[in-house]
Amino acid sequence: MSYRKWRIVTQLICFTLFTAFSFNTNAQNPNIIFIFADDWGFGDLGCYGNKEVVTPNLDKLASQGTRYTQFHVTSGVCSPSRSSVITGHYPARHRIHGHFAGNNVNARRDMPNWLDEKLPVYLPRQMQKGGYTTAHIGKWHLGGGGLPHGDLSAPEPTQYGYHESRVWNGNGPTWKGDQLWPTTRYMDDDTVWIQNSSKIAVDATIDFLERKKGASPLFVNLWLKDPHTPLAPTDEQRKPFKGLEPDKETYYAVLADADYHVGRLLKALTEMGLDENTLVIFSSDNGPANYAPARIAGSTAGLKGRKADVFEGGVNVPFIMRWPGHIPVGKVDSVTVLSAVDLLPTFSELAGEKLPADYKPDGESFAKIFDNKPLIRSKSLYWEWRFPYKGNDSYRQDSWVTCAIRNGDWKLLADKGRKRVELYKISADPFEQNNLAKENPKMVGDLIKEWDAWKSGLPK
Repeated sequence: MSYRKWRIVTQLICFTLFTAFSFNTNAQNPNIIFIFADDWGFGDLGCYGNKEVVTPNLDKLASQGTRYTQFHVTSGVCSPSRSSVITGHYPARHRIHGHFAGNNVNARRDMPNWLDEKLPVYLPRQMQKGGYTTAHIGKWHLGGGGLPHGDLSAPEPTQYGYHESRVWNGNGPTWKGDQLWPTTRYMDDDTVWIQNSSKIAVDATIDFLERKKGASPLFVNLWLKDPHTPLAPTDEQRKPFKGLEPDKETYYAVLADADYHVGRLLKALTEMGLDENTLVIFSSDNGPANYAPARIAGSTAGLKGRKADVFEGGVNVPFIMRWPGHIPVGKVDSVTVLSAVDLLPTFSELAGEKLPADYKPDGESFAKIFDNKPLIRSKSLYWEWRFPYKGNDSYRQDSWVTCAIRNGDWKLLADKGRKRVELYKISADPFEQNNLAKENPKMVGDLIKEWDAWKSGLPK
């Protein structure tokens, strides 16, 4: 072989090895930004079929990645749903049955006053071990936040593994109006904050990315307030929706504002050169509320139930992922069944950090999706719902469901005494309209037996 040919071959080999090494490094170490909205319904996005809302930036995110239609949270309400993201467990394992509130209310629900900070595994701690710099920005609601929201002695988010945090519904640094504020405070009567919550959370996220980029991969939980009440959009925010009925004007103005600021974040990622190796995920903690203005304006796109339900409208929420080169572009995935308990094992795998041998996740990693491989779910999904109960509460009091399970295509819901049971084949009946319980007694019995076995492993 001539020297010239030898040199060309050597260069090709080196280039191939370098490219492969670079791809594998990126595949294992993307930046991760998980945007978790609050009460944002399955049908509250243009890309999920809503013709009235204005969400161009999230619609564009979906067009640049994949939109999933079978992602499920683990509860129809906030705190239990959120706990699963950072524990990888169903909320009942940690006695989180409703949203964290005043200590007396928590006691009536047989709940602690905050998520136990001494658990062996948390998502942000896993990411830290994998070399990530971590931040939690926006809503917390896993304990603390000042009266009447929570106990002032609850741990700050940094005690769970975040290098930095700035939150509401939690303890530690927060905001007053649209300005940084050093300490916990009650915020629901702060109109300036209400109108600017998405803006200031995105501002803080962009600031974190700018300060920390390059030193290590970055992990950010960006948990928005919108469109959870209270809502008080400005006249400028309302302007595009003038002429609609008042509830829609208010609700759509808030959705559009949140979408605008998500767009600012996506633009900043591009300007910082981070977008090519950043996994961006958008989702919601539960379905749209059953009170004004969401009762009229919030959409489940026809799914049965709403917030505080474990029917699909309460727990099947938007889920969009974009990671250039690893997520199909412009795809709608209506087959893959995903859950919030899958996020911890998935992100841990992307970080190259193994789960401790004595930790048993309730979910399963879906990281193979990023290698264009299908995920065939091997674990069932479970829900436990403990309301109504004795005492006043803002949750719906007419819900009869106390347990639910999904195994493959089948989803079963039942009351406490199992006198009322509904069974649906979700792939054929996503709107849960055709109860097949009477025609499938063996399936009903098998699913109840499986749920009971799962329940037996929960705290008494």
